[in-house]
Amino acid sequence: MISSISGINNNTELNIQTNQSKIEQNEFEEILQQVQGEKDDKKLMEACRNLESVFVNMMFKQMQSTVQKTGLVDGGFGEEVYNDMLLDKYSEEATKGDGLGLAQVMYKQLSKNMIKKVEE
Repeated sequence: MISSISGINNNTELNIQTNQSKIEQNEFEEILQQVQGEKDDKKLMEACRNLESVFVNMMFKQMQSTVQKTGLVDGGFGEEVYNDMLLDKYSEEATKGDGLGLAQVMYKQLSKNMIKKVEE
């Protein structure tokens, strides 16, 4: 009985994460379309940095999901909220400055596409 409940909880968590990533992807696409319309390099770089941060956050969450819980300390919902906030902060800090370099690569590619659309 307990395993079926935890299976439901894991599926629900996966659905929530999937829905959250779809929302974040839609937000990025909207920002990208707006930036391409305005042709603003600073906003494009900011959007690329935000997407890099989202990517790193998803990576950290997947890494954390592989760690087995010992059951020694069960903080419940409060612990989950705290861990989510902590991973958000970690991803924010990891992408400051040069970050992983993903934002710069995306910026170069997207700015090339922006220049091509201007020329057409």
